[in-house]
Amino acid sequence: MGAHRSRRVAALMALLLLSVQACASIPESSEPKAVKEVDGSNATTPINPPPDDIDPLALVRSFVDKAAWPASNHESARKHLAPAIERNWTPPPGMLIVENVDTIPGTSPQPLPEGVQLVTLRADRVGRLLADSSFVPESGELTVDVRVERQGNGQWRITTPPQEMVVSKTSFSGIFRPVPVYFLDHDLTGVAPDLRYVVAQPASTLPRRVIDLLTSGPSESMRQAMRTAIPQGVHPKTNTSEAADGALEVNLSQLGEVTPETRRLIAAQVVYTLEGVSPARVRIKEEGMPLLSDGKELRPTDMEQYERDNLQRPDLPGLAVVDERVLVLDRHARPIPGPAGSGEYDVVRAGRSPHGDKLAAVTRRPGGVALRVGDFGEQLAELPTIGNYMSKPTWRGEDEAWTVVDGRDVVRVVHSGSTWKPETVDARSLPPGRPIKDLRLSRDGTRVAAVIDGSVVVAGVAEQDGHAVLQRPVVLRPSPDVQVTAVEWRQDESLVATTESNNSPVFDLSVDGFRWEPYTAANLGQPLTEVTVGPGGQVVVADRHGLWQAQDTDDVWSLVDAPIGGASIPFYPG
Repeated sequence: MGAHRSRRVAALMALLLLSVQACASIPESSEPKAVKEVDGSNATTPINPPPDDIDPLALVRSFVDKAAWPASNHESARKHLAPAIERNWTPPPGMLIVENVDTIPGTSPQPLPEGVQLVTLRADRVGRLLADSSFVPESGELTVDVRVERQGNGQWRITTPPQEMVVSKTSFSGIFRPVPVYFLDHDLTGVAPDLRYVVAQPASTLPRRVIDLLTSGPSESMRQAMRTAIPQGVHPKTNTSEAADGALEVNLSQLGEVTPETRRLIAAQVVYTLEGVSPARVRIKEEGMPLLSDGKELRPTDMEQYERDNLQRPDLPGLAVVDERVLVLDRHARPIPGPAGSGEYDVVRAGRSPHGDKLAAVTRRPGGVALRVGDFGEQLAELPTIGNYMSKPTWRGEDEAWTVVDGRDVVRVVHSGSTWKPETVDARSLPPGRPIKDLRLSRDGTRVAAVIDGSVVVAGVAEQDGHAVLQRPVVLRPSPDVQVTAVEWRQDESLVATTESNNSPVFDLSVDGFRWEPYTAANLGQPLTEVTVGPGGQVVVADRHGLWQAQDTDDVWSLVDAPIGGASIPFYPG
């Protein structure tokens, strides 16, 4: 026992000596810096190789299933590779996400040596996770040959992995989680979400990782449509983490000369972004000093003014066009004030501004329809925007309404002084050759969602030299055999779409198309003719029997408590 104790004492003395020598080289003060944190999951979750005696087909399927886990440079996927390949394998950037994965024996033009097999991997493409952690959908079939060889220990391992990092959707969904990162809305007075995907564990590092995404700016597809209050080059000075008192502490590098309002916008971006990963209060600093003059720790309730304008007002009722008049969507169904409710105008479709102060109406005229816009309850000026067909008007703030004329031309009318000025929106980036059946602006004004050729198309709205331009459109579709008929924004990062399907007539979907969740079909009958969304995400659809409402996807559709039939066109402000 004495010999063992002596060795422990000697080892302890040596360790103390090394510590003293190391301390001598540490400066008395140094500038704090954000450091790369160790992935805590590595130490607690062992990464095992594939099961012994796994066959080549199952090995390739397992590789696709494990490839989503990025820990330790994709060690989980790396263990499926032959040792010589594993040492030099560099995982390709991004991820190709697939579903319906299958493997079959492949065929080679030349005979293969004994102990070598070719496996054909087949799957349906879902989309890609890009380097900025955003998702873009893809369609079509993936077919790739993977070479597998038996090793000296008798186990099969991959020697030619796919050139892309192919991962299964099921595995990706279990490892990654969607997080809205907040930037500025179209008029730079509020916040707007940009959906990203981050590894869910370890949860303790989520705040740091989402703040890194925030300070890196909007995703590539939204870079022209969204802006940020955070000056270029500003980064976390220290790691975003939970302090001893439970608050999340964000310490940014020097901002430079920025106004007090810009500081509050920065605070709103930070607070709303962190709300998606932590309920803790937030303490924001600049170079170790409070970001805001009052030094207050913040919660989302302190920043409500920066989100309020992009939320539906619960005090404004829904409306509906019934027999060419606009009525209130309630149990009384009274006409709204003014000529749009009295029947003086033959109203075909209409849209109310977000705050309820303005109304845009598509009205009949000899030879077609015209657009009228003005104060709610008052005379509406007829504009020179005319055609044979116009989509339901949609609003961007209180001074800008959009519609699609004859399924082709996207037009906005902008309030300028006492007049409304029509302008053509540059929509050349949208899929050509097919009519635009529906078009809706997000409440934050940074995106449009359209229905084109049976699909939802989402595009960013950018301003270039005073003109609106639709940029980087993305086509969203649940499956090739489902035709979308109408779309509406549920929240700024999610949509609701109606389809021609009897089994799945209504879907709730993420703005990037990664998630398509069907509502129940109970009580609904085709065709569904309209969809709108009320406060709190209450979805209202119209079929031949009447107006139906549901709050969640598993709710049974119930009739709206209003004496208004299914031939009507319901709408809420926005």
